[in-house]
Formats: sequence, C-alpha cells, structure tokens
Amino acid sequence: MKGLAPAVAALVVSAVAAHCGDGRGTPPPPADGRGDWTTARSLPVPRTEVGAAALDGRIYVVGGLTADGAGSAAVDVYDAASDSWRSAAPLPRPLHHVAVAAAAGRVFAVGGFADLQFTPVATLYAYDPAADAWERRADLPAARGALGAAAIGDRIYAVGGMPVGAPATNELAIYDPAADAWTRGEPMPTARQHLAVAASGGRLYALGGRVQSLASNLGAAEVYDPASHAWTALPRLPTARGGIAAAALDGRVHVVGGEGPGGTFSENEAFDVAAGTWVTLAPLPTARHGLGVAQVGGAVYVIGGGPQPGLTVSAANEVFRN
Repeated sequence: MKGLAPAVAALVVSAVAAHCGDGRGTPPPPADGRGDWTTARSLPVPRTEVGAAALDGRIYVVGGLTADGAGSAAVDVYDAASDSWRSAAPLPRPLHHVAVAAAAGRVFAVGGFADLQFTPVATLYAYDPAADAWERRADLPAARGALGAAAIGDRIYAVGGMPVGAPATNELAIYDPAADAWTRGEPMPTARQHLAVAASGGRLYALGGRVQSLASNLGAAEVYDPASHAWTALPRLPTARGGIAAAALDGRVHVVGGEGPGGTFSENEAFDVAAGTWVTLAPLPTARHGLGVAQVGGAVYVIGGGPQPGLTVSAANEVFRN
C-alpha cells in the first residue's frame, strides 16, 4: 500500500479472489530444480496488508484492508493438514500493516495502522489459541506501522516501519513475553518500512522495503545476531522491492511479492544462509504485495495481498515447495 493517507482516495479497488476453490487446483509445471507451486484453499475474505504467522501447524492471518478500503479485525486460521479455514476471535480493533509473530504459545499482533489516515499505533495484542481470546500486552516503545517482526526463541523482534512524524525508522525493539516488557536493541543500519523480516538459525533477517514512496524501493539486506547485538550487511536483495514478506525454509530465507511504480512483483528470491548468496526460484503464480507468508510442514504459504499496486485484494493461497 502507498504509505500516506492523501493517496487513499485515488486508489483503485479491485477484489480478486485468485485461485479460489477447493484447494485442488492444477499446479504449474516444475521449474527446473527451482521448486514449484500448488494452490491451497483460498482465504475466506479477500484482503491485503495482512500479517501472518504460523503456530502449531496453523497459519494465523490477521487484520488487513478489505475491498471497500475498510480496516479489518478479522483473524482467519488455516490448517495446513486439512486444507481448511476457521475464524478465530477478532482483534480488539481493526488494524492493517500489522506485524505478526508467534512465540511462547501465543500469536502476537505488533503495531500497525489504525485507520485510513495511516495513523501508527504502539499496541501489542497476544492471542491465546486455547482460550480463543486476545489480551492487551505492553505497548511498543514507539508507535509504527508497516514494520516487520519475527520470533527467535521466546522473544519477538520488531524492526523498521513508519513511525509518527517520519517516513521510516530503523528502530529494533525486543519483547519478552514472560516479563511483558520491551527493550531497545541495536538500530538497523537502514531505516525502512514495508520490509520483509524472518528468523533463521537464531538470527533476524531484514530484507528489502522502502523509504516512503513506491519509487524508493530498496535492496538492503541486513542480519541481526542477538548473541552479539550486532547487524551485518548481506549481499543486496536482487530485486529491490517493498510491500513484501518473508519466511525461512530449508536453510533459505524466501522473499516474495512486492510492489513498485510499474506494478506488482512475482519474484521469489531466497537468501541461502550457508552459501551467503541469493538464488532465484520459481516465481509466485499470482504477483501481489501486502501478503501474508508463513512456513508450515516444509512449505511456504503465500496468502492474500493486492494483485495491483494500491488498494486491491486477493484471496489467493499459493504454496511453494522445493
């Protein structure tokens, strides 16, 4: 999504329920060792700018924007084993561009925007699957939306995003669920929003993103080591883009989708942690931005998002396997 409210009125709304159906669509042919994609059961309500995380074999798709431009409090839960969806208790308030991560048996919704004025919030909500209920936890040190978050061990690492009064931040905040408290970490070298964040091998990967407009997409790739409290620059993301998401699979961190001035991206580029290089894999069948991405059972699920730049929506649920 565009980062500022004045652009909202000019956005074209298009509801695209791509690859809808019963989860038995025809997959594209194998891509010469680059992995392949299949189609799973579609997101019940098409939307974009969602957050997503996996917990106990289920993917929680949280918040977002619907086709009419309204913020959503919906929480849809996908069971990969049965290829089925159910509704969970909604967020306490509608949020979009919210970061979602799972740790300590809970799903956490971190920050986000509260309205179509793109007002950043500092809220942290924790979902308990056993109780099917959300509770308010300690706020982020500073409000921000379009940030990224991932869990390492039982801690949540929230980085980047759009704060109040600035286009982007490099802030890293670390949440301890046991103490219900945040600490500030070493700032990320490159301030950005709409970035992709994932954890692999006990480290936090912050990839791509943008400074503000679609024309400011970045290829920045940086990794944070909690043991040394230090960031290290990586080889740059081959295709600079924002509005992306990431997940780790088989020693690689996949960055999928995105948007730019010329349209949306189908790129599926993965950083090979052991080799320290990027590889280009089979492209996403439905190019989109603002999507939810999570890994379950040796597969990466790419859910929802916008098939065109701006406020467009999709129900697509496409699955990548090596």
